[in-house]
Amino acid sequence: MERSIGSMGSEYTRFRVDPEAVPLLAKLDWNSISRRVFIDPVGGLVALMTPSSKHERYAWGTGRLMDAVDRAGIPVVALGATRWRRPEDPENTGAEPDACYYLGDTAERWGQAYERGEAELEAFELHTPPSLVIEVERSAGDGDKPAFYRRLGVPEMWRLDIPGNTREAAMLDLQAPDGPAELASSTVLPPATPSFVLTALELAVRRRLGELDALIGTQEIH
Repeated sequence: MERSIGSMGSEYTRFRVDPEAVPLLAKLDWNSISRRVFIDPVGGLVALMTPSSKHERYAWGTGRLMDAVDRAGIPVVALGATRWRRPEDPENTGAEPDACYYLGDTAERWGQAYERGEAELEAFELHTPPSLVIEVERSAGDGDKPAFYRRLGVPEMWRLDIPGNTREAAMLDLQAPDGPAELASSTVLPPATPSFVLTALELAVRRRLGELDALIGTQEIH
């Protein structure tokens, strides 16, 4: 078992088990132990995370950033820290990203499923991965997540990290032919770049929403 503190002060615990034992472990109430839980049924990884206030502040900020994208005319459905798994994976396994979103056409199709009722909506979410997952904060346990989200079918992942006076961001094409690959700009929200997202995120966290809307408008994100 490994315990560590992330770059933004969150607490992490992780350990591995035989993948055959994962269905039994998944029946435990892990959320009574930790705020965020990642159970990878393929790799046998169980990772628990208790976020710091700074971590939560920036995870919340991604929501305000996406609200601005939505106001700019791009449909957005925010799904928070929804647990995601493949249909064939055991129940209660999967990952809870810091934030995730349906964007564009996928967001519109989510809305259509919503109108058809709860059963249709649950089926849609089970078979439709988010357009974008965002992980806030660098930690020793990050290595397995891109591969997991790739198997899930997620197109893109953002890794954001604001440990102190420094700020870092990376955009990953999760479905690149040779495995997750770093992008110069987003494919799901072009032409946004990592530096642009960091600037927009700071405005969002500080609630400078007028400036945020103006910044989004100058980029003509589509």
